[in-house]
Amino acid sequence: ILVLLLAVTSIQAAERRVLVLAGDYWCPYNCNPQSKNQGFLVELARRAFYIYGIDVEYRMMSWGQAIEEVESVKSDGILGLSNPKGKKLISTELPLDYSSSIVFTRADTDWTYDGISSLRGKKIGIIMDYVVDESINQYIGSNYTINPGMFVVEDGANAVIESIANLMDKEIDVYIEDERVVKYYIQETGVAKSIRNAGKVAKEKLPIYIAFSTN
Repeated sequence: ILVLLLAVTSIQAAERRVLVLAGDYWCPYNCNPQSKNQGFLVELARRAFYIYGIDVEYRMMSWGQAIEEVESVKSDGILGLSNPKGKKLISTELPLDYSSSIVFTRADTDWTYDGISSLRGKKIGIIMDYVVDESINQYIGSNYTINPGMFVVEDGANAVIESIANLMDKEIDVYIEDERVVKYYIQETGVAKSIRNAGKVAKEKLPIYIAFSTN
């Protein structure tokens, strides 16, 4: 929490103010702002800023819109960014958590992820502007323009839920997502018998930050 505060000292004010943080549905990191549990990244930010006279307002939107809003200073920060480099943002010095990317498929298939080549011929669910893994992103980038029909792209505020639904409805064959996010969804909805873990994308985990506009 101390590191989080040091990263945003320029935001501090003498009078109580509101800090607007944007993100999409990525529960349990950041959930629905109308729910009792808004996510532990939201709660962490609230606790960190409260003693400085700053209240946190969490707004849920598509991931692409969240990036656009913080870069254009319509929102003060963004939740769950894995790579703030290259963007005009400042982030917490150290990651607040780490994300493990898993390839999920339906329980009625015995297919197992065995590297990028094993994705050939599989219809993949992706979320617009998500960073999953460098090799996966390269595969999507090089193949989407050639054969866009092998990808189903979601870009709404509930893109995660819609992508999991696409998997269960057999609109896609695989969906690559943070392990904790899918496990939380399975726990909340009771669909454990419909989805299974088909393999880990990489040994390295992606860092998770809260990043802020520099303006």
